[in-house]
Amino acid sequence: MTRFLLIGAATFAGSFLATVLAIVALAHLEFARIEVADFSVPVATAEGNRDGSVRVLFVGDLMFDRYIRTAMARDGGDAVLAGVREFLQDADLTVGNLEGPITPHASVSQGSNVGDPTNMRFTFDPSVAGLLARHGFDLVSLGNNHIRDFGTAGVVTSRDALDAAGIAYVGDPTGMTPEPSIRTVGGMRIAFVAYSDFVAGDADRATLAIETAERIADATVLVAHWGDEYEVEPPQRVRELARRFVASGADLVIGTHSHVIGASERISGVPVYYSLGNFVFDQYFSSDVRCGLAVTATFLQGGDRVRIETEGTRIGMREDGHTALGCS
Repeated sequence: MTRFLLIGAATFAGSFLATVLAIVALAHLEFARIEVADFSVPVATAEGNRDGSVRVLFVGDLMFDRYIRTAMARDGGDAVLAGVREFLQDADLTVGNLEGPITPHASVSQGSNVGDPTNMRFTFDPSVAGLLARHGFDLVSLGNNHIRDFGTAGVVTSRDALDAAGIAYVGDPTGMTPEPSIRTVGGMRIAFVAYSDFVAGDADRATLAIETAERIADATVLVAHWGDEYEVEPPQRVRELARRFVASGADLVIGTHSHVIGASERISGVPVYYSLGNFVFDQYFSSDVRCGLAVTATFLQGGDRVRIETEGTRIGMREDGHTALGCS
């Protein structure tokens, strides 16, 4: 693991990153914080590839309750991701949407039936944070409609568990985690910003974070939880949001929420994936929900701009609760 440095810097009118206040070595991870405007931005560093490229893997919804919890108890937590472990670990950074909180509470959805009041209320065992770390996850989004299933307390315990596991996060609905979150890999600074349809006024906050990222990072990724469930085509309002985020400086837009693989397009040359569908989930009623998409984005330094090439890999949700490469 790389070491993290904690760096504080302050910005004044017309300039930023003006003063380095402190450098502190922390354990075996490397953290940095850059003061921009009136808030601090988390920064992390890691090794890059010899050709100067950075490969970031994006996957869809990660849900570890209901039948997935049963499968983990039966087979062991690692078994759920064993079929994709090398795939996840092969990237320089791996990013997913954590579709619920990590809490010490017992499950209320495990064993429930579709339509039951508790069927859509999720909580993930505290061991899930370590499971994600062991399988290569570096950053997750908390910006979704289930992260508050156990209230603000569930958000706090999620943050604590992820911090302990060394996993960064964006999309904190409490507003207590500054964005953008910047990962520096091989000298390339990649900023991550989240947007959630389920937080009032979040588009304005995300836009501001993207604009901040454009000033201090080489590339900016917007991860969004939006749209309509089980619909391939995004509603017009989501397409308009994508255009807004691209106009603000996003270089790649990755969406989740619909539980199916959504449409994709390029807006002013920027790749936009409206939904990656599921990655760990107990939905099996159609091939649309059983099949997800993982997107590998290769960031290449070229002159003044970073070029991004993307490639998709189909992912399957098996009925034993395990995730596998390939889906038909």
